[in-house]
Order: sequence, then C-alpha cells, then structure tokens
Amino acid sequence: MAKKRVAVGMSGGVDSSVAALMLLEQGYDVFGVTLRVLPPLANGATPYDPENDESVLRARAVAERLGIEHYVAVCDDAFTERVLKRCHDDFAGARTPNPCCYCNRYVKFGWMLEFALEHGADFLSTGHYVNVKEVGGVRRLFKGRDAAKDQSYFLFGVPDSAMARVMTPLGDMEKPEVREIASKHGFENASASDSQDICFDIYGDDYTNFLQERFGAMTRPGNFVTADGKIWNSHEGYHRYTVGQRKGLGVALGVPAFVQSVNPETGDILVTADKSAVSASEVRIQNCQWHGINPATGRAYAAGDTFECEGMVRYRQRPTRCMVKILEDGCALASFEQPQFAVTPGQCAVFYDGDMVLGGGWIVR
Repeated sequence: MAKKRVAVGMSGGVDSSVAALMLLEQGYDVFGVTLRVLPPLANGATPYDPENDESVLRARAVAERLGIEHYVAVCDDAFTERVLKRCHDDFAGARTPNPCCYCNRYVKFGWMLEFALEHGADFLSTGHYVNVKEVGGVRRLFKGRDAAKDQSYFLFGVPDSAMARVMTPLGDMEKPEVREIASKHGFENASASDSQDICFDIYGDDYTNFLQERFGAMTRPGNFVTADGKIWNSHEGYHRYTVGQRKGLGVALGVPAFVQSVNPETGDILVTADKSAVSASEVRIQNCQWHGINPATGRAYAAGDTFECEGMVRYRQRPTRCMVKILEDGCALASFEQPQFAVTPGQCAVFYDGDMVLGGGWIVR
C-alpha cells in the first residue's frame, strides 16, 4: 500500500520544521512547501529572488537535512487580493483588520492546500499548535495542549472541506518540547525566536503605508472628540487607532481616556473616560463559518439556530459564556453573560464547546 503523501507548509521556523520531521518519522511521504506571499513594492524596484530569501533558505536547509522535496510556491496575487486588499478595505471602513485569520482561511488552507493537492498530497500539515480530531465523521478543530501557544482562534474560518485534509502534529506538544526535538536533530532554527506577522516584515514598522501606496487612500485626519462635542486633539489618520486604545491619544480627561468608536465619514474619534462605554454584551458578526453538526437539530448549523457556548472576541482572551443566534445572510448575534471590553469591528469572535471550535465570524459591532 502506497504511503500517504503530506505537504508541510515550511516557513523556515522551528515549528514547521519539527512537524515535517515528525511526519517523516511516522512513515508519511513528506515534502515541503514554502509560500512567498509578498508582492513587489509599489515602484517595482524589489523583484522577488528566492535565493536571497532567508525563510526559503532555512526551510530548504531543513528539507535537505530530512531528505525531502522542497517547493517554493509564489502566491502573491492571492495574498494581495485575499489578505492585503481586505486589510485595506477594513482600515478604510474604520475596522481593525485581522490579517492572520484572512491568511489562514484563504491562503494557507486555501491556496496552499490546492497547491499541495496538485502536487499529489493527500494532506496538508503545518506547525500550528492546534488539534484536529474526528467527531461524528467530520474532522474538527480543537485547541492545542499548550494554552500559551494555542492558535485555534486564527483557524476558525477554515471550512470543514479543507479541515478534512489537515494534519497538525504539534497539537499535543508544548513549545519547549518542540525546541528540544529540533536541537536534538541539529536544526539551526532550534533556538530561533518566534516570529509574529512575519508576512509584513518587508514593509517595515508600518505596513499601512504600503497599503495606501498600493491601493490608494484608506483613511483621513480628524479630531479626538467627547460625547459633548468637545475637541481635545487632532490626528493624522484613524487607521492608527483602535477601539479600547488608551495610549497615544493626547487626551486629558483626568482619568484614562479610551477610544470608544471611529467615524470614517468625518474622521473623528470618539473618546470616553467611562470604560463601561467601551464594553458590550451583544456582538454582531458577519461572514460566519460554522463547523460540524448542531447536536440540537442533527443537521448543519443554519439560520434560526440558537445555542449556548463559550466565546472570545480577541486572541488569548479567556472564553466567556454566551448565547449565539444564527441570523440570515451569514450573520450571527452573540449575547455574553459578562460585558466584553473593546469589542472591535474587523476583529473575530470565535466560539467553543470546551476545546472544540464551533465557528465564528468577523465583528461588525
């Protein structure tokens, strides 16, 4: 019987490197794929050269050490349309984008999965700290064992059809264990620091400048104002501020001031000293993705369904009990037992049954 063939998304980091090693030791036919998602800079002066890309070189070195094939897959068009353009649109609409949720849904477990299947893979694996287990005949997403590294929040949007092809060998491991394995096998990246938002490193400290250069103006200057109409200060662009922010506002209300909301029509940012005014018990979401079967109905989750679960409106937040009602047009309304601070349009609300991800969506208000 032929070995199952697994493509491993290799970023050049320690997690995906160890994932490839583990799958190889488990007897799978493994090959590596390194995505290059970044388009050239707006002036076209920086053509992409994989031979000078450190992440490609690191991934290739690990692949050579393991004796597996390695591909460089350039998907800058998909990344531009599905991630960068969406982030630009979010900023323009006074929303705070969550690029990792877009990237996982549409690029890593969308475009890269298709690439893997076209190259003969049966499964796609990554170094994410999550678990995938079969429940009721459907492969479902669960939290990883390492609570400090769990990434299930960012993968809620991956549809069941894609999850059926996903393997996550690090789900029951903790980061120190992964580093120990890497060190034991002589991986040069064993002690490398973790990378965050590495996709945007090429743009420097402020990738929003790149978004505006590439897609046009997305924000406008305005004022910091209070509910009584008083103007406290001005700003150069509301994309630099998010709901709940209290630093860098230049507003002196005698107590900490928070961003309550942003008006994209005027550019004005409403600030308040009342922290409760920045909290909400009801959260409306859109573009929802639900998983598996609703046990109360025996069918897929659908409009009209209401269920109790735990939800979180930002990464690493402690899940809170809530009641979710699925609405029409891919929307839902979540009512939380306790008010949630700084519910931010553009971010994601994700819902759980214990460690199992039920689904979620993008926050509207």
